[in-house]
Amino acid sequence: MFRRQGGHYDRAATGRRFCASHRRSEVAAGGDMSSCKSARRNRGCGPTDYGGCTTLRQMVDLFLADRRGLRAQEAAWYGHSDVEPTEGIHRAFFALEDEDRRDAHQWTYSKVTLHAFAEQLARSAAVLGEAPGFDELYSGVERGLGLQRGRKPLLVYDVARRLAFRFGYEPEVVYLHAGAERGANALRRGLGQPRSRPLDDFPTSMRTRLTPEQAEDFLCIVGEWLRPELWD
Repeated sequence: MFRRQGGHYDRAATGRRFCASHRRSEVAAGGDMSSCKSARRNRGCGPTDYGGCTTLRQMVDLFLADRRGLRAQEAAWYGHSDVEPTEGIHRAFFALEDEDRRDAHQWTYSKVTLHAFAEQLARSAAVLGEAPGFDELYSGVERGLGLQRGRKPLLVYDVARRLAFRFGYEPEVVYLHAGAERGANALRRGLGQPRSRPLDDFPTSMRTRLTPEQAEDFLCIVGEWLRPELWD
């Protein structure tokens, strides 16, 4: 069985996807967003405009303001302790607060396919429940879906991240795939490889104010505005 959610670590000024689906966050004191456009409430791969930001710190400010409260919503939906493990696995393949709507990241899969994936992974519920951390949970999702290492990385990451709310786990490294990979490469050539990196490999405004999970989300959402000269 899945273990009861045990809470999440907090960092100072802590605040996730082109990207969907966080922990309650606060904008760190001292950030100036005067040149950035106002943040719109973005609950998906959304269109908040970071183009007016002149520094990476301003982008992080805007990102944290835009995503405030989302992680708490996700924890309540995906990590609810009263939800049976098989239902929790089913939820992990679909959108926040809607068990039959595809998340923006999963639009390339039909609902029938996602339901089939969920049924297949549910057979591994007991094994997933013994995962001691996020990396092991990620690998368990890969194995449970019968995937070779590195196949369908965005689907595997999204499902593992949602299931992790049941454990109180979070990624300990920044997973790089799809939009996050492109965003990392926009900041520095080659930064999007390999498939994961420690947070210390990223600029100061990211590594001091974002968790690894948030950094993945930030790279995905803000990627089209990132460029090497923003590195701090």
